[in-house]
Amino acid sequence: MTFKKATGIGAVVTVGALALSGCGTVGDNGGSAGGTAENASDVTIGFLQRQVDAPYYAAMQAEAEALAEEDGFTLLFQNAGGDPVTQLDQAQTLLSQGVDVLIVNAISPDTQRDQLEQIAGEVPLLFIDTSIPEVGFTAVGSNNEQIGQDSGELAAKRFDEGSTVDIAVINGGPNDEIVGPDRQKGFLAGLEAAGVTYNIVAEATGNYSQDEAVPATESVLAAHPDVDLILGLNDAMALGALTVLRDQNNTTTVVSGVDGQKEAFAEISDGGCEGQYASTALNSPSAATDRAFEIALQVATGEAEPDDFDAIEYIEGAGVDCDNVDEYYDEDSVF
Repeated sequence: MTFKKATGIGAVVTVGALALSGCGTVGDNGGSAGGTAENASDVTIGFLQRQVDAPYYAAMQAEAEALAEEDGFTLLFQNAGGDPVTQLDQAQTLLSQGVDVLIVNAISPDTQRDQLEQIAGEVPLLFIDTSIPEVGFTAVGSNNEQIGQDSGELAAKRFDEGSTVDIAVINGGPNDEIVGPDRQKGFLAGLEAAGVTYNIVAEATGNYSQDEAVPATESVLAAHPDVDLILGLNDAMALGALTVLRDQNNTTTVVSGVDGQKEAFAEISDGGCEGQYASTALNSPSAATDRAFEIALQVATGEAEPDDFDAIEYIEGAGVDCDNVDEYYDEDSVF
């Protein structure tokens, strides 16, 4: 049996349980053991996705569906629409449908901890992108603090060393307890490492959606029209912010994001080193999805046991700006 593996820019770095940051940590909580399916065609994998209105999450769904067709397992997909209670209900539904392994992109670690911990005792559970500390047997995702720092260090190149910039942040909303805050922390650290200090003058919620980032940015600019930089905690929100800047004929404020969305790469490539889209950082949804489903299949078929995996596996990231965007931009990519 051959399982698809992540390669190249999506290479996975395993990290032990004692040295973790980014998406959060997981570990052995006395959960269920691996399965005994003879091959992939006997396996049913449940995938609880937090939302699909952001291209990153939609790309994960598309990749999961492609893997199911390629490898022959049954995929049961659920979209929670950003609601943690809905996602918990969906988890119970998938349990009742007899999934062999459950893959979860958690919405609210605080809200969902107890119930997902119980579910992890009934079926092997692993996280993708956003995890819950000490729940499930492993997690696959980016080191969000690091890729935030990568983007921040590149954004600093747009400002004079020693300068102080006013920043507005478009964030993921109140349920974004780990990923966004880690990215923001890393981005600010990247600015400081490059010799740029900052004032955060405003924050608004875009819920990781380009459309929702538009009114959020309009609100920010109404109060702070002279902001120097708008940080979208994903590229979709940064692209929404850029739309508003163009609508308002604002050519001085720059934007930065995180995720490596191809539309962000296109903006960086077209604008060059004087363009308004200053930086982003690679966070491949296909690489994370490939690895999460590879692990799920290995556990479901008994090729591996849940205890065989480290608490978290980070996919490879990289900062991207005008100097290296051509290494990563593929206009035909899904994301």
